[in-house]
Amino acid sequence: MQFVKSTPGDDPIVVEGYFAATPEEVYEAWTTPEIIVQWFGLERDSLHSADIDLRPGGRWQLLHSKDAEKSVGFEGRYIDIKPQEKLVYSWSYVVEHMNGDREATPDSRVEVDFIPKGKGTFVRLVHSLVRSEDARRGIGGGWQASFTSLGEVLAVQKPA
Repeated sequence: MQFVKSTPGDDPIVVEGYFAATPEEVYEAWTTPEIIVQWFGLERDSLHSADIDLRPGGRWQLLHSKDAEKSVGFEGRYIDIKPQEKLVYSWSYVVEHMNGDREATPDSRVEVDFIPKGKGTFVRLVHSLVRSEDARRGIGGGWQASFTSLGEVLAVQKPA
Protein backbone atom coordinates (compact mmCIF):
# COMPACT_ATOMS: atom_id res chain seq x y z
CA MET A 1 0.00 0.00 0.00
CA GLN A 2 1.35 3.42 -0.89
CA PHE A 3 -0.05 6.89 -0.62
CA VAL A 4 0.78 10.57 -0.58
CA LYS A 5 0.84 11.74 3.03
CA SER A 6 1.07 15.48 2.36
CA THR A 7 -1.74 17.70 1.16
CA PRO A 8 -1.51 18.14 -2.65
CA GLY A 9 0.44 21.30 -3.42
CA ASP A 10 2.13 21.52 -0.01
CA ASP A 11 5.88 21.58 0.57
CA PRO A 12 7.32 19.16 1.36
CA ILE A 13 5.75 16.38 -0.66
CA VAL A 14 5.65 13.23 1.48
CA VAL A 15 4.97 9.81 -0.04
CA GLU A 16 5.06 6.58 1.95
CA GLY A 17 4.61 2.97 0.98
CA TYR A 18 5.16 -0.58 2.13
CA PHE A 19 6.77 -3.05 -0.26
CA ALA A 20 6.85 -6.82 0.15
CA ALA A 21 10.60 -6.92 -0.54
CA THR A 22 13.74 -6.59 1.54
CA PRO A 23 15.44 -3.20 1.98
CA GLU A 24 18.26 -4.55 -0.21
CA GLU A 25 15.82 -5.37 -3.02
CA VAL A 26 14.00 -2.03 -2.80
CA TYR A 27 17.27 -0.09 -2.65
CA GLU A 28 18.57 -2.02 -5.67
CA ALA A 29 15.38 -1.15 -7.59
CA TRP A 30 15.98 2.51 -6.71
CA THR A 31 19.64 2.55 -7.78
CA THR A 32 19.90 0.16 -10.77
CA PRO A 33 19.23 1.79 -14.17
CA GLU A 34 17.75 -1.36 -15.73
CA ILE A 35 15.17 -1.56 -12.93
CA ILE A 36 14.49 2.19 -12.60
CA VAL A 37 13.36 2.41 -16.23
CA GLN A 38 10.69 -0.20 -15.45
CA TRP A 39 8.95 1.68 -12.64
CA PHE A 40 9.73 5.40 -12.64
CA GLY A 41 7.17 7.79 -14.14
CA LEU A 42 3.45 8.16 -14.56
CA GLU A 43 3.35 4.80 -16.37
CA ARG A 44 5.50 1.69 -16.21
CA ASP A 45 8.32 1.51 -18.75
CA SER A 46 7.89 5.19 -19.65
CA LEU A 47 11.55 6.18 -19.32
CA HIS A 48 13.86 6.30 -22.32
CA SER A 49 16.98 5.65 -20.18
CA ALA A 50 18.56 6.01 -16.75
CA ASP A 51 22.17 6.77 -15.82
CA ILE A 52 23.37 6.43 -12.24
CA ASP A 53 26.75 7.35 -10.73
CA LEU A 54 25.99 6.10 -7.22
CA ARG A 55 28.44 7.99 -5.01
CA PRO A 56 28.28 11.23 -3.04
CA GLY A 57 28.54 13.99 -5.66
CA GLY A 58 27.76 11.48 -8.40
CA ARG A 59 25.28 12.50 -11.08
CA TRP A 60 22.02 10.73 -11.90
CA GLN A 61 19.86 11.33 -14.97
CA LEU A 62 16.50 9.92 -16.05
CA LEU A 63 15.62 10.60 -19.67
CA HIS A 64 11.86 10.62 -20.20
CA SER A 65 11.73 11.41 -23.91
CA LYS A 66 13.97 12.37 -26.77
CA ASP A 67 13.23 13.42 -30.33
CA ALA A 68 14.87 15.45 -33.10
CA GLU A 69 14.12 18.74 -31.31
CA LYS A 70 14.65 18.12 -27.59
CA SER A 71 15.16 15.74 -24.71
CA VAL A 72 13.12 15.87 -21.51
CA GLY A 73 14.03 14.35 -18.18
CA PHE A 74 15.20 14.72 -14.61
CA GLU A 75 18.67 14.97 -13.13
CA GLY A 76 20.59 15.72 -9.99
CA ARG A 77 23.50 14.78 -7.77
CA TYR A 78 23.71 12.41 -4.84
CA ILE A 79 24.23 14.20 -1.53
CA ASP A 80 24.14 11.27 0.92
CA ILE A 81 24.10 7.53 0.37
CA LYS A 82 23.63 4.88 3.06
CA PRO A 83 23.18 1.59 1.16
CA GLN A 84 19.87 -0.14 1.92
CA GLU A 85 18.98 2.70 4.36
CA LYS A 86 18.84 6.16 2.79
CA LEU A 87 19.34 8.20 -0.37
CA VAL A 88 19.47 12.00 -0.50
CA TYR A 89 19.81 13.79 -3.82
CA SER A 90 19.08 16.98 -5.67
CA TRP A 91 16.36 17.00 -8.32
CA SER A 92 15.71 19.14 -11.38
CA TYR A 93 13.35 18.88 -14.35
CA VAL A 94 15.36 19.51 -17.53
CA VAL A 95 14.55 20.22 -21.17
CA GLU A 96 17.54 20.25 -23.52
CA HIS A 97 16.95 21.57 -27.01
CA MET A 98 19.08 20.26 -29.86
CA ASN A 99 20.14 23.85 -30.64
CA GLY A 100 21.99 23.89 -27.29
CA ASP A 101 19.40 25.78 -25.24
CA ARG A 102 18.72 24.28 -21.84
CA GLU A 103 15.85 24.87 -19.42
CA ALA A 104 16.02 23.49 -15.89
CA THR A 105 14.02 24.04 -12.75
CA PRO A 106 15.90 25.14 -9.65
CA ASP A 107 17.17 22.17 -7.63
CA SER A 108 14.83 20.59 -5.14
CA ARG A 109 15.75 17.88 -2.62
CA VAL A 110 14.67 14.24 -2.34
CA GLU A 111 15.24 12.11 0.76
CA VAL A 112 14.31 8.42 0.64
CA ASP A 113 14.41 6.18 3.71
CA PHE A 114 14.28 2.38 3.39
CA ILE A 115 13.01 1.02 6.72
CA PRO A 116 12.79 -2.74 7.43
CA LYS A 117 9.29 -3.68 8.54
CA GLY A 118 8.39 -7.33 9.06
CA LYS A 119 9.26 -9.23 5.89
CA GLY A 120 9.19 -6.07 3.78
CA THR A 121 10.28 -2.48 3.58
CA PHE A 122 8.56 0.77 4.47
CA VAL A 123 9.71 3.60 2.20
CA ARG A 124 9.34 7.24 3.19
CA LEU A 125 10.09 9.83 0.52
CA VAL A 126 10.26 13.55 1.28
CA HIS A 127 10.60 15.83 -1.77
CA SER A 128 11.18 19.41 -0.61
CA LEU A 129 12.06 22.86 -1.92
CA VAL A 130 9.82 22.59 -5.00
CA ARG A 131 9.08 26.21 -5.72
CA SER A 132 5.59 26.21 -7.26
CA GLU A 133 2.33 24.70 -6.07
CA ASP A 134 1.56 23.36 -9.57
CA ALA A 135 4.94 21.62 -9.71
CA ARG A 136 4.37 20.14 -6.24
CA ARG A 137 1.00 18.76 -7.34
CA GLY A 138 2.54 17.20 -10.44
CA ILE A 139 5.49 15.77 -8.56
CA GLY A 140 3.23 14.31 -5.86
CA GLY A 141 1.13 12.57 -8.49
CA GLY A 142 4.26 11.35 -10.24
CA TRP A 143 5.69 9.84 -7.07
CA GLN A 144 2.34 8.20 -6.29
CA ALA A 145 2.28 6.55 -9.72
CA SER A 146 5.94 5.57 -9.42
CA PHE A 147 5.39 3.93 -6.02
CA THR A 148 2.52 1.90 -7.48
CA SER A 149 4.69 0.77 -10.40
CA LEU A 150 7.63 0.02 -8.10
CA GLY A 151 5.40 -2.32 -6.09
CA GLU A 152 4.37 -4.11 -9.29
CA VAL A 153 7.97 -4.46 -10.50
CA LEU A 154 9.15 -5.78 -7.13
CA ALA A 155 6.30 -8.30 -7.06
CA VAL A 156 7.27 -9.62 -10.51
CA GLN A 157 10.94 -9.94 -9.53
CA LYS A 158 10.14 -12.08 -6.49
CA PRO A 159 10.48 -15.85 -7.07
CA ALA A 160 7.16 -17.69 -6.95
